[in-house]
Amino acid sequence: MDESFFFPVILGTARQGRRSEPVARFVIDVLEGLEQKTDLVDVREFDLLATRQSDGRIEDYRRMIDKADGLIVVAPEYNHGYPGELKLLLDAGYDEYAHKPLGLVGVSAGGFGGARVVEQLRQVALGLRMIPIAHAVNVSRVKSLIDDNGNLSDEKVAEATEKMVHDMAFVAGAIGPARRNRENR
Repeated sequence: MDESFFFPVILGTARQGRRSEPVARFVIDVLEGLEQKTDLVDVREFDLLATRQSDGRIEDYRRMIDKADGLIVVAPEYNHGYPGELKLLLDAGYDEYAHKPLGLVGVSAGGFGGARVVEQLRQVALGLRMIPIAHAVNVSRVKSLIDDNGNLSDEKVAEATEKMVHDMAFVAGAIGPARRNRENR
């Protein structure tokens, strides 16, 4: 890739034993391999129902999102939807998301690879004025992809993630200057 961008990865579930955590770490490894900057944002770090956004973590989150060139959300599909704690975190900001690409990684124990969570999050992205990347990553049968050490190593997931990141970099590179110019007015 010609240019380096900052693409934080949001791990969108706080559930114990979550299988999407190795997937999020795998996505971070792919980003770093493509020489992109990233951070892991874990919804477990935010207890939005208890804190009511009163401690400094939400402001730190907003500042990070404001600096980001785009975002990647890794979310499991729960009952045909996405986790509530992910929605609470996404709703903690608004202007910070505008005109930034959003990559989506759906995770499922079943065979659909989180396709329904990806489709729902595309709608949320449009409501937040983000640009959802058409090429999503769908991780099916996640339990069988994680080794005994909790690591994911899958060539097809790596290829799909690389394609998504390239698409995100293209959009970030094309729209980033216009977005920054608009913000400086």
